Amino acid sequence: MPTTDSTTLKSNARNARRTLTPAEALLWTILRTPPLNDWHFRRQVPFPPRYIADFASHTAKLVVEADGPSHELTGAEDAARTAWLAERGYRVVRFRNADILADRDGVWRALCALVAACGPPPRSRSASRPPRKGEG
Repeated sequence: MPTTDSTTLKSNARNARRTLTPAEALLWTILRTPPLNDWHFRRQVPFPPRYIADFASHTAKLVVEADGPSHELTGAEDAARTAWLAERGYRVVRFRNADILADRDGVWRALCALVAACGPPPRSRSASRPPRKGEG
């Protein structure tokens, strides 16, 4: 979704987080399961000043897109967006909505292989600090 106004971009991302498609909701669930959750994926991530990624891990420098039928019509736009993100060091992987819904385990395995290629996950921030009062 190209745009030029950073405030509009952030607002659009916030709204998109509230209205995930069924495939995006399932992909979000997949990204929050071990070992993928160690990479701190976020959903509907603004990349100012131009784009919103469905999901991204800044640590793994990986963008994950859930592509519905409309993406078949916007191949050139998707290619430009992928190139723009690649210039900033991000890899982009796309899954068709139908594939996410039909083969959850296959999507999970593919994503695990991608993050494994990044090396070990970063240490959790919470692992390096003592628990807060009432949490330990």
